[in-house]
Amino acid sequence: MLLYVVMLLAAADAAIFTYSAGEGGHWGWAIPAALGAAIVASLPLSWWVKKRIEAIFNRVQEMLLRDQQTMQRKVAALQNKGVGGQKVVSQLEKEQETSVRAALVPLEELKPYQWLNPLVKKQADMLKGQLLFQIKDYDAARPCLENAMVLDPSIACMQMILHWKKDPEETKELDKMFNKGVGRFKYDKGTLIYALYSWILVKQNRLNEAVSVLAEGKTKTEDPVIAQNWDHLANNRLKRLSFAGLGERWYALGLETPQPVRQQQQAPFGGRVSRRGFR
Repeated sequence: MLLYVVMLLAAADAAIFTYSAGEGGHWGWAIPAALGAAIVASLPLSWWVKKRIEAIFNRVQEMLLRDQQTMQRKVAALQNKGVGGQKVVSQLEKEQETSVRAALVPLEELKPYQWLNPLVKKQADMLKGQLLFQIKDYDAARPCLENAMVLDPSIACMQMILHWKKDPEETKELDKMFNKGVGRFKYDKGTLIYALYSWILVKQNRLNEAVSVLAEGKTKTEDPVIAQNWDHLANNRLKRLSFAGLGERWYALGLETPQPVRQQQQAPFGGRVSRRGFR
């Protein structure tokens, strides 16, 4: 808002000065002068704001990246030792939550800049909402993501999940969200949305509709995971429904947990032993 005030004052001053300077006044010169003054006055302030906002976002990203690398090293060490189990998974999830909540703190420093640039709040809320969603704090994530800019399919999916978790039996608004999502992200970009919506439909026991959605999805996206799950549902193999084949973008929605994979380790005397680790 302050940015607009500065531009308005500069434009007004330039217009008045230009109009008064000419004999009898002439708005034909005053208007271009006002526009030019507004642009010139906004440039230094815009640059100053942009640099400070970027510095805060970069600091958050660096914190998350550093903690992610630490977590990856810890997981690799556990894999090498053959350590696993739900207790370790819970510990890693707790450490991830601690990391995310620490990264949320610098985002509070963006509040003073919201008066300078109205888009700052939307950008901060979107990142905050994604991070809170990641640690499954859905109640806190909801107000941040409900009106977020939907720049990629994952945001659309998060909004659908938050709506579904708030009211698991609601159908009308969820249908609208799905149609809007696949209308915006066409062809293979809509793969995640088709997968999610069909998964929710199964949870709502709307199996025929889930089959129809996957039938449309396999035609529109030509994704083998969508086609495979359509085949499972169409042939009443409900227990085999899984979108794990979509990888991290599916797991990031928090609906399925990666299965542990076997790690092979060299045993004494040239033999091999099989151990379980994390995916």
